[in-house]
Amino acid sequence: MNRTDDFGFIAEKYDIYNSADYDAYAAFVLAAFEKADIPVTEALDLGCGTGELSLRLADAGKSVTAADISQDMLSVLVSKCAGRDIQPVCQDMRSLDLFGTVQGCVSAFDCLNYLLTAKDLEAALSSVGFFMEKGGIFVFDLNTEYAYTQVYDGKSYVYETDGSMLVWQSGYDPKTRKCRYYLTSYELCGDGIYSRSDCVHTQKFHPHRTVAAAAKRAGFDILGVYGDTGFSAPAAQSPKNYYVMKKNRSL
Repeated sequence: MNRTDDFGFIAEKYDIYNSADYDAYAAFVLAAFEKADIPVTEALDLGCGTGELSLRLADAGKSVTAADISQDMLSVLVSKCAGRDIQPVCQDMRSLDLFGTVQGCVSAFDCLNYLLTAKDLEAALSSVGFFMEKGGIFVFDLNTEYAYTQVYDGKSYVYETDGSMLVWQSGYDPKTRKCRYYLTSYELCGDGIYSRSDCVHTQKFHPHRTVAAAAKRAGFDILGVYGDTGFSAPAAQSPKNYYVMKKNRSL
């Protein structure tokens, strides 16, 4: 049995296990970018993973910097981004060091929930703000408390492919506002023998007041908070909140 602490052990199968609607998310991001005071030509995909959203933004004519802390996930991105204007960088979102400024940024699929303190959340927003031009747009989503208490807490999910299986179990602690995910992967090695790998991920629920305070200090105005990628208002049972923010000053 192998133990790891990131998504690296399932990077090659991540796109198979993941059923996210990247087309809808890309359309949402591109529509949000239209709210910028300046043309969005350079975009940052923060926590890009295997790069499916980066590919769509590049195909829409954006010059994309794809940042992720996992080298394994970036390796998958590199394998499929040939011919596109995508620059992969392996960096921590709390301390970015980009080659230049951007006018747009997206952090999709609850990446920011992996920041476990309000200080870390503010650091990430400030890091984006430092490299974003005034009038630019930052789009991201966060899991809601409804998601953690009703969708994840005490639940188990199983994903199967030919020769592999991923078991995903989770538990939420309302006192700490942290949710732990226990991932176990089984990979067929041959002769009917499976290799097992395990890891534990932790996310944090960030209430709106925490996000708003961090955004203000990082130089962003909140233009809107939505319950889905169709720009609908948040509902009590929305599993995510989607934020659209505009950079209001230079840092």
